[in-house]
Amino acid sequence: MKPLRIVMIEPRSSGEHVFSRYVLPRLGLPVLAKVARRLGHRPKVFIEQHVRATDGDIAGADIVFVSTITATAPAAYRIAERARRAGKPVVMGGPHVTFLDEEALEHCDYVVRGEGELVLSALLEMLQGKVAPEQVPGLSWKLDGKVMRNLFPPPVAMDEVPPIDVAAMEGRFGMWFPRGVLPVQTSRGCPHRCKFCSVTPVFGHRLRFASPEKVADDLERLRGLGDKLFFYDDNFCASPGRTKRLLEYLLANNVFLPPWTAQVSVRAARDEEMLALMSRAGCRTVFVGFESVNPETLDAFRKDQKLEDIRLAVEKFHRYGIRVHGMFVVGADADDRSSVSATAAFCKRTGIDTVQILVLTPLPGTEVFEELQAQGRLITRDWSLYDAHHAVFRPARMRPDELTKAAFAAMKKFYARSRLAAALLRADFYRAALGLYARRQLRRWIRRNRRILRQLRRIPALEAG
Repeated sequence: MKPLRIVMIEPRSSGEHVFSRYVLPRLGLPVLAKVARRLGHRPKVFIEQHVRATDGDIAGADIVFVSTITATAPAAYRIAERARRAGKPVVMGGPHVTFLDEEALEHCDYVVRGEGELVLSALLEMLQGKVAPEQVPGLSWKLDGKVMRNLFPPPVAMDEVPPIDVAAMEGRFGMWFPRGVLPVQTSRGCPHRCKFCSVTPVFGHRLRFASPEKVADDLERLRGLGDKLFFYDDNFCASPGRTKRLLEYLLANNVFLPPWTAQVSVRAARDEEMLALMSRAGCRTVFVGFESVNPETLDAFRKDQKLEDIRLAVEKFHRYGIRVHGMFVVGADADDRSSVSATAAFCKRTGIDTVQILVLTPLPGTEVFEELQAQGRLITRDWSLYDAHHAVFRPARMRPDELTKAAFAAMKKFYARSRLAAALLRADFYRAALGLYARRQLRRWIRRNRRILRQLRRIPALEAG
């Protein structure tokens, strides 16, 4: 049977925010493209943040795949409907449709729930008429108007996950991964149980690691394509022993390892031997999920950390020459405007280099979504607003518009002009440039969202009745 022409599309986000220009594409489609190519098919991948799939691209496909998170679901559904009008079978995947497959099947033919690498072969055989839908793990489809669901697929061993398919990427590689940032993932899963996180519902609590040899091979394939690296792991240091063994292997074997960034937790700072090794191996920045400076909120989020742990973590990372990008989530029931404002003050006192202060967002599949939905507190199902910048639920101690404005005011407070001027005087152009960009984006976001903020103003806080 002839090779299938597969068009894979990741929709563009509808909104613009502080970190819009720092968005890196998800790896799902570029990895699946490599699986498809190894099976003898002809994939093309369009990340619409950079390159749009035209009607001609869709017309030339045998099958269209669309991957989506919650905030891009409306755009994904429009793409799926466009492909169906062109007579193409449409398969959707990603975290949003994993948990809302019935909704997605109003717009597409099939949904793959969970991880797709081990599913793709059976899925393509099913689309070619070789096997029945019942034989495809994780598949959802409709039969006589009823949604049919197969069992969730098993977790994929990381050594079985191929590298991204650079040849399948439409457009220039540097367009996909701006500023020369290269993508590598060495693990999946997370042992923690944060109520707002959608990682564990998709990938599970059990950590799965790629072997050092597999990571080295993935890195060497990227040699010459960029000069910076981002580890896509949700918690690169979740197992300190494994992290140290990996970095020691990469250094001992002179593997391509440009200056890199990783996502870690506060706990990473407890192992100074690991911090020293990270610094020696080229770690320049860590993204740390501090989440809150409100002790009640930390407890509600099930974060096993105190404010002193955060302060010490920043101090230790800096001791080893590693910049800290702090990530915070505001809007829990214990939060009010003063606690949100206190976030910026705390970040300035502790010397965190850069921050993002996001609005709590109840993503489908998370405990927070189930709780707020059961309590009748969700105020919209316009998924494009579920981007961590809009309040989409009734907070306990603020109006929704107050929560949104408080988060942006805290960001503006952190990136104050006086702070940027001080950075320039120190010749710290990294902080100064990012701060100037952040302030400009904050102003633009508020200006573009005035109508939504006016609408949210009419909705009272939960405790106000």
